[in-house]
Amino acid sequence: MKKLVILLLLLLPAAAFGQAKLAGRASVEADYKVLKGFHLNVEEEVRVEDGLAGLGSLRTTLDASYKFNKYVKAGVGYTLINPYKDEWSNFNAPRHRLYADVTGTLPLGDFQLFLKERLQFTHRTGDFNVYQTTPNALVLKSRLGVKYKRFKNFEPSLSFEIRTALNEPWGTIDDTAGLQTKKSGDRAGETYYKYTHTGYTHLYNNRYRVNLGMDWKLAKHHTFAPYLLFDYCSDYVLDTNGEGTKLWSATTGYVDVFRISIGLGYKFSF
Repeated sequence: MKKLVILLLLLLPAAAFGQAKLAGRASVEADYKVLKGFHLNVEEEVRVEDGLAGLGSLRTTLDASYKFNKYVKAGVGYTLINPYKDEWSNFNAPRHRLYADVTGTLPLGDFQLFLKERLQFTHRTGDFNVYQTTPNALVLKSRLGVKYKRFKNFEPSLSFEIRTALNEPWGTIDDTAGLQTKKSGDRAGETYYKYTHTGYTHLYNNRYRVNLGMDWKLAKHHTFAPYLLFDYCSDYVLDTNGEGTKLWSATTGYVDVFRISIGLGYKFSF
């Protein structure tokens, strides 16, 4: 336990020195055991913006899971995401998220290995450019980790996750036309390529995450879960006009961000 706390304290200044963006999360969860192996969950989560500058989003999740045996568990869920504001400064444009996942576990002495595969569908509402943002995003998350089960009330864990975007926008550039300059109106003087949107076919890994945390069981029904998330995100950005016919050259390509999130979760089980 002491070694884990020391490690967490050392990682914070290391992340700051590396100029990582700092964010925060807090959640409250209720876990109801309907019958052996079958659980219902409700969770409310608050996320804070990069730099701890203010409220980022509120997320409400309803989840059901069933543990077939000590090796396999499956679940389905729904999350309502209410962003305080998004990258287009749209307020109160909720997103609806559905997901299904399967988790396999393998006990190895005092350790437990696990692999979780989650398929996630997110429907975006509000006003946005459909040629540069997917209205209905499909994502696959693959998470491999290990838990240490030796302690009575503490369960440290370490995991690595890859997120794969399955249907991002894509298109083709008219190379024969070359770069052109907008003569008047919005973005006058900027250069662009002639562009044709070809669908939502771009598949690539856009996030790599390390999760370091623990479950701290205070009593039979009460568990705290402090954690640190280290995210390396590499999103492919398309900057097109509203018709999807012009691709502005200045902001096209992969945008890399390293982020560290400090999180605290509380779970009441009954």
